[in-house]
Amino acid sequence: MFRRNPAAPAPSAAAPEVIAINLGELAALEKALLEADRLRRCWGESPAYYGPELITVRNVVATLYQRAGAASVVQPDPQRARLPLYLHEIEWLADAIAVMERRWASGGFLSDARQLNNRFNALVGQARAITHMGGTVAFTPEPPQVAEAHVIPSSGH
Repeated sequence: MFRRNPAAPAPSAAAPEVIAINLGELAALEKALLEADRLRRCWGESPAYYGPELITVRNVVATLYQRAGAASVVQPDPQRARLPLYLHEIEWLADAIAVMERRWASGGFLSDARQLNNRFNALVGQARAITHMGGTVAFTPEPPQVAEAHVIPSSGH
């Protein structure tokens, strides 16, 4: 998951924080952003985000799928492909959740978006810990293993 080089000097400028997401997470992110965009439009809000430049959900989704296309060149197996999502881009999901909460989104969209946001924040914490330990966050073809829950068979009663 990380490479450690204790002899290398610490970088002088902070590297942008980035996590690796899979195509399923990309699809869930797209659904959340599009639902928030739909709610904004229904309530007469601007569908664009303001920052240094005007950005629309269509631009964000296009950028993410361009990264997915690039990831498919490196890893042709879609189940193993990982694409970068920068920390400042996770804020798009947090904003989408706020819109869904304000505008009474259906429970399924809101619950899925919150779960995805929690997953992304866990990955950010993992990346920060790796960097703090002197490693470099690297995209691995295999996602982190999740411990299986062992089910106790019922006795049939």
